Amino acid sequence: MRDLYQILGVRRAASQGEIQRAYRRKAKTSHPDGGGSVEAFSEISTAYTVLADPNRRKRYDGSGEIELARPNNLDVSAIEVIAQKLGLIIHAEHDVTSVDLAALIEQAIREDIAERNAGISSLRRAIERARRIRDRVKRKANGEDNMLARVLDWHETTTRSHIKKNEEAVSSMERALDILKDYSFADDFSLATADEVSVALHEALQALDQLAVMLNSGQAGPEVILGESSPSAFG
Repeated sequence: MRDLYQILGVRRAASQGEIQRAYRRKAKTSHPDGGGSVEAFSEISTAYTVLADPNRRKRYDGSGEIELARPNNLDVSAIEVIAQKLGLIIHAEHDVTSVDLAALIEQAIREDIAERNAGISSLRRAIERARRIRDRVKRKANGEDNMLARVLDWHETTTRSHIKKNEEAVSSMERALDILKDYSFADDFSLATADEVSVALHEALQALDQLAVMLNSGQAGPEVILGESSPSAFG
């Protein structure tokens, strides 16, 4: 691969801001959708990935070694969250691309987080109820297997599993919000009055909710998760 600084067209002493601006300029023309090629865009992306990180840049400057970031499962999940929201916007019946898309996506994700957290609280209350019932249930015939207690134990175990899934989903959504901070749709944002933006956001969110139901998306709410197929209480 060519010298990473040459690929981005910057000096070796370039600041992080200069590197970022150079990458944005190059990315527009090298991306396949902009008339470039996969190879060119990959080369520019690699150069930016290394030079934008102070530690990897220092290592490259000293040894010429290109150290790429390791896959981050949380980031992968977060990108899937953003991809889903963008997909809903792209396929929505109403065109909402003239409003602030970053704010629209952020609002939709925050609503998902609130719904998940509410579901987690509900599931935790269910565990407490199961425990109280578990303490009360007694088998009249001593020494025999308490099947009802086993059922309640199973309910607690499966509910804890649902809590964990929801907590992981919330972590992915929170990471998605962090990722969105580094991006802007400003070039596509047309100036509008506060009322116009408010109405557009309201209509867009309604459309997204309707489409999400039709697509039966993977980011199901807690009440849907409770309906998932699970092993029986007896294995």
